[in-house]
Parts: sequence; structure tokens; C-alpha cells
Amino acid sequence: MVWLMMKTKDIKTRLAQAARVPGRVTEKMANIGIALGSGAAKGWAHIGVLNELANMGVFPNKVAGCSIGAVVGAAYAQDNLNDLQAWVTSFSSWDVLGLMDLSWRKGGLIGGEKVFDVMQQHIGNLDIEQMQMPFAAVATDLYTGQEIWFKQGSLRHAVRASCSMPGILPPARIGERWLVDGAVVNPVPVSVSRAMGVDLVIAVDLNAHRKTRHQQLPVAISSDVKASQAEQVKAEKELESGFMDLLARGRDYVSGLTDKFSLGNRSEPGMLAVMSQSMDILEQRHKRVRLMGDPPDILITPNVMEIGTMEFHRAGEAIEAGQEAVKQVAHIIRARIDELERH
Repeated sequence: MVWLMMKTKDIKTRLAQAARVPGRVTEKMANIGIALGSGAAKGWAHIGVLNELANMGVFPNKVAGCSIGAVVGAAYAQDNLNDLQAWVTSFSSWDVLGLMDLSWRKGGLIGGEKVFDVMQQHIGNLDIEQMQMPFAAVATDLYTGQEIWFKQGSLRHAVRASCSMPGILPPARIGERWLVDGAVVNPVPVSVSRAMGVDLVIAVDLNAHRKTRHQQLPVAISSDVKASQAEQVKAEKELESGFMDLLARGRDYVSGLTDKFSLGNRSEPGMLAVMSQSMDILEQRHKRVRLMGDPPDILITPNVMEIGTMEFHRAGEAIEAGQEAVKQVAHIIRARIDELERH
């Protein structure tokens, strides 16, 4: 088991935690992977998810993360999750602003080095091969669109590349590649987790509760449209457009702008309203395709849609949402893991 690669004190800590939950320590521990999805400030919900899983005696031992999921996943894989939680729950909005080294000439609004210098203290400064459990982060080659999996090398470089949200953080240069946010191609890295050789994949989707206005309207569907839906779904499976997800991730930023600027006559949508709605529609289609093509064994969906992209000071709310999301599917998690441990 991969736990044999961990320090003795960490093994004892995790087993002691599991022992407090009746029936969770068995002769055969399930080999569990967790895929932590993108979501910027919403991603602090991952901390709540991992904490609540621990309360159940469930400890994923292989970690795949995308963007903010890579940050939280790295801290978890190094047994630094409590330290990270203490740091992020201390944030005020001014603290967040103070970490942003604004840059207008480097491919993003924020240089990023300042926040990653501080973050490194909470996720560790080492190579991925030296981590206490297997870890992988996802990034995207800006010029080829290739999906890049970091499973070795500098942890800081891997997390920095995975978090390079286009337009916000500049691309990370590693070797001959310019890398951007992994969410462009794989926002919830189920495929990465499964490739790490696990018995069960738990995935955390931070955008599952996104609602678009067009979803709330009654729609009469003609028989011709119904007949064509199967073909449409098949065609959508072939879409590999990370740009759709990129647009969706920018929606929160645009939505924030709509609160600050008048849109004029709302009976005729303005430019910002059109952009926001278009992003909603594209995001919903792309997300459906991803889930159909790469379904996890268990999907956890924290409701964090009220937390804006850059509202990193709302960690307490996000963590609570993550804990609640696990409680809602706890019976499913227990059943699946018990089944694995019996076989």
C-alpha cells in the first residue's frame, strides 16, 4: 500500500483518526483516489471535503488536483492541511489584496510570485517524488493545447502552472513550454486520478450548482428536437474545447462587473449580460460532456456558487460547504468503501 511510503508518525496519526470511527479500520484499507477540481476561491471547499472525509475515517491516499485543487491537494498530500486551513481562514479582503502583485506586462493581471512565495510555506518546498503520498497536478500547454500531468519534479512549479488562470496569472514557463491553468482541458481530473491506479475515485466538482437563467425558463420541446437529442449528445462528446471551460471560469469575474456597472435597459441585454449568459451556456454543455466521458465513482458537489472567483477571504464559508456536501453523500461513500474492503 502507498501508506508504506509515509512517515511512521503520519501513519499512526491517520490510523488513530480512523480508529475513532467505528468499523473503519479493517485489515484491507481501500485504495482511494481523490480528484480536486478547479474553482479559484471556491476551492477552499476542498479543505472541508477532506476534513469531513477524515471524520468518517476515509483517507484518500492518491491525490490529483487542478488549479486551486492542486494547492489544497498538495497540502493534504504533505499532511499540511491544518496549516493551510489556519492560514486561509485568517484572510481578510485586505490580506488577499496584499498578496496580489499587480502586473500589466507579463500575460496576467497578477504576477503571482508573491502569493506563491507565501503559499510555498504551507504546501511544502520539495519535489513531488519526495511527497508523503502520490500526487499529480494538471496544466495545459498554451500553444499545443496538450494536457500536462505533473507527477515528478518541483512541486512549486507544478502547482504554479496548474493555477495559471489565463488573463489573471501569467503562463508558467517550464522547459520549452508555456503552461496555463489545467482547467482549460481537465477541470475535474478524474482521468488523472484513475490513471494513478486506484480502486475508487472520489471527485469534487465546485461548479455543479451553477444555474443559468435559460435553465429556469419553461421550454416546449418539439418531437423533432427530441429525436435529435441523442445525436446532439453524441456530437458533444467529441468536443474537446477547453476554451468553453475557460469562458465559464471567467463568468464570476464578469458577473462581478455587472454589479458595478449599469447595464442600461434590461429588456435588451448589454454587452456584459450577453457575455455572462453565453459563458453560462457554454459551461453547462462542456461540463455535461466531461462528466459523461469521465464519470467518477463518487461525486461530491459543494454549493459554493455565491463565492466569487477572487473572494479568497471567504474560506470559512467554503470549508463549511465542503463539509456539508460530504454529509449529503456519506451513506453512498460508506457503502462503496465497505464493498471495496470486503473484496
